Amino acid sequence: MLALCVGFPTSQALPSSDIPPNSKSFPIRGGSQPFAITMGPDGNFWFTLSNSNEVARITPHGKFTYFRTPTLSNPAFITLGPDGNIWFGEGSTGKIASITPKGSTRTAAITEIQFSFFGVSVGITTGSDGNIWFTDQTDHAVWRYNPSTGVFAEFQTPTPNSFPGDITTGADGNMWFTEQAVDKFGRITPSGVITEFSGVNSPSSIAAGPDGNIWISSAFVSEVARVTPTVEITIFQTPSPPTIIRPGNSNNLLFTEFSANKIASITTDGVVTESAEFFRSGPTGITAGVGSRVWFLGASTNLVYETVVPQ
Repeated sequence: MLALCVGFPTSQALPSSDIPPNSKSFPIRGGSQPFAITMGPDGNFWFTLSNSNEVARITPHGKFTYFRTPTLSNPAFITLGPDGNIWFGEGSTGKIASITPKGSTRTAAITEIQFSFFGVSVGITTGSDGNIWFTDQTDHAVWRYNPSTGVFAEFQTPTPNSFPGDITTGADGNMWFTEQAVDKFGRITPSGVITEFSGVNSPSSIAAGPDGNIWISSAFVSEVARVTPTVEITIFQTPSPPTIIRPGNSNNLLFTEFSANKIASITTDGVVTESAEFFRSGPTGITAGVGSRVWFLGASTNLVYETVVPQ
């Protein structure tokens, strides 16, 4: 299917006293409620606009292009797929979707794939097996989708009403996901065997670190957890509750602090460095850019920010 695309030819960076030095902000004029962002194979940054049924692309120079999904979708987390396309969960359609990064400035091919008529897909990742893995909050399940065969497989979590959220692929070859509603996180093997664990307070977002461990942010307390493949848990204090956590530029991870209007870096040894405040930004999604650059989304200001790794 072809998604309608509403693009602005240029978008000027906004110098402002509301952002720290060495930072830029770009206004999102084609949609609202930016949620998750990732760097694509084309060197551009792709992000979801959960209240606008859109996915947007921003170049390193700040040029936006907007792509509307064929159905009302509320897109959520976003990831680079095994096929070179950008994949995302559609929170309100019972579908997942992909978009080709080589779309023109006016259109790009969005393909929606139905897995359920009542499912809510949120987290999404490319698995170690080359399949797409995603969470389904309605059916408290993790799904596997084979892009080559078009076959889905569903695996329900042992705990009912767990509302699985974010998901990532670990260095151990398993997929790891959060279950914030029941204060648990889970591991699923490529064959679909799920094991649940406790020990992390209100686990919300999850990422694979450069150290081979899994890192989990806590939604309501100021903590980030490091989890080894053998599930040894170490808790590190953060200045404010972390929101979304993602791999960093080197030996670190990056996370946003929505309530503090800041972003932060945490080394694999647990040393946290916080940025200066991005006034009223309400940061959500974050991703590492080229070199020491970091890109993140301001849900409260409807801006995309480019800055440097906090140090």
